Parts: sequence; structure tokens; C-alpha cells
Amino acid sequence: MIDTHKSWQTMNLSAIYQRLAWLQEQPDGVVFCKDSGAHYVAVRKDKSLVKLSLVEKVNLHTDLLQSVLELNNPLHLVSEYTQAMLLGLIWQNQPQRIYIAGFGGGRIPLVLHHYLPETVIECADVDPIAIEAATQCFGVQLGDRLTVAIQDGREYLEQQSSDIQYDIIMTDVFCGNGYSPHRLATKEFYQLCQKRLSGEGVVLVNLLQRDEFYAEKVKTFQSVFSQVCVSPWKDINSVLIGSNSPSLEKSEIVGRAKYLQDGYEFSFSLIDRALDIRVGSELAEIIPNLDKAQVLHDDSPPVGYFDCWLF
Repeated sequence: MIDTHKSWQTMNLSAIYQRLAWLQEQPDGVVFCKDSGAHYVAVRKDKSLVKLSLVEKVNLHTDLLQSVLELNNPLHLVSEYTQAMLLGLIWQNQPQRIYIAGFGGGRIPLVLHHYLPETVIECADVDPIAIEAATQCFGVQLGDRLTVAIQDGREYLEQQSSDIQYDIIMTDVFCGNGYSPHRLATKEFYQLCQKRLSGEGVVLVNLLQRDEFYAEKVKTFQSVFSQVCVSPWKDINSVLIGSNSPSLEKSEIVGRAKYLQDGYEFSFSLIDRALDIRVGSELAEIIPNLDKAQVLHDDSPPVGYFDCWLF
């Protein structure tokens, strides 16, 4: 089935290059900058790389990198954590509907939209300026199969009809200081995700390992999903993968990644990301104090947690 979409993908890739052609002609430097609340949303071109960042108004030297695009290969996911988010296809290789909380430069949605021409991808993000930057500078074109609601990511999911189910749910949302919002890290939120999942559905969450409540967030995730895997990237990000479908052995995860890599011919190695995955007892080995961590709940954020109400 993967091969049947090759001609459509060729035309779609050509259209992406056309939308990015104006950037190829621009000199290096800032190509987009607009005010967005406590930040400026800035897009800078550096040779063949296009980078979207949040720049704090109170400290213009602060540069919170959100998305990176390779102009000469727009389907290449530069950041390894974004590559790891595609591991959800191991559990659902032909998803009908995907929901993504957090949009940024739209890198993951654009790649999924290209490789899965029959899949509906719904996104939610509170920052309309970032969405504007994505459509102007990152080759994203919104339409019937790729939509973005300017809305709280949890609120959007809560408001969907009970008969709408997603095969893959992703959350990639951060406040200005780099921490994920409390309301997207609690047991109640993950129970909502579970409620909105199809029977064999999978949830993926991007976390920062330097988060003070990293272990608590993993423990909370474990409290809802029967199989939890972690794909760590150096000492920076970790992608949590959760499902209540029958558990997969590591060898089966890698085998399915090889099948997907052969079929889609990603410019990055999904196999390497699958080999990075830690399962079962391995989680306690790579996550300090996991056994002592407490489950997070809506009504009791831990003392000191940065609760960013904007999300």
C-alpha cells in the first residue's frame, strides 16, 4: 500500500519546494519576526537551514529553538526527537486520524501529511504567529487533511465528539521557559487521551530530561498506559510512547521500524530511533528516582511547578 502513493508524494514534494523557493533566494539572517505575547517569533535563515525560535522580550539574547528546516531536503527531520515522534507508526502504520497538541514550525505535521496521503491530521496551538511563520517559512499548507485550531491543546481534545477517535496522539507543547504545562502532564489528561484513542492507538509525548519533574511525568504516563517505552536523545529530550494494545517486544519494534524504513525511505533512520528505545525495567535504569516519583493530578500540582496557564 505504501507504494501506491508515490506519484502523489512526488507532486506534493514539488509543491513544498515551490512554497520554499522564495527563501532560497534570501540572504542569511532574520526572514520573519513578529510580536507574540511575552516573545517574538523569529525565523532565521542560516545557509540551507531555517530556524524558528522564541525570543524573550525581557532578554533578547534568549533563543528558544522550536523548529529546524533543511531547505534542500524539507522532508528531513533534523532533530532526532522529531524523528522519534514518528515511532508511533510502529503501532499504527496506516492511521486514519492523528491529533497533535503543539504545532511550532509544523515539521512533524508536514512530514506526516506527505507520507500519509489518506490520513487526517488535526493540530492545536495557542500561538497564531507561530502558525503564520510555519505557513510562510516552513512549506506548510493547511487544508482539509491538515488543520490547526488556535486553541488550548487539551481543551480541543475535550471538545471533540465521543465518536471521534485518533490512532495517534502527540503532544509537543512547551512554555517559554522550556517546561511542559501541568495540564498536559497529569493522569487526568492522559486518561482523556486514552478515551480519545482507537483500540490500537498510541500516544507520544516529547519531554525535556532537565525538567525537574521528569520522573513524575514518566510515572504519571505509566499509570495510564500498560506499555510504556522511552526513546531518549542524549541528555536533552525523551519521547514517551504509550499504548494499551498488546505489548511489543524490542525485536518486534525494530523489525517494524525496518519495514517502515524500507517502505517510506525516510532520509533519517527510523531504525536507529527504534534501537534507542528502552522498555520495561530499562526505564528505571535511565530515569533517576522513577520508583520514588509521584503521579501528577490536575488538582495538586507539585510545589514549584511552573504552571503556564496559556496552554
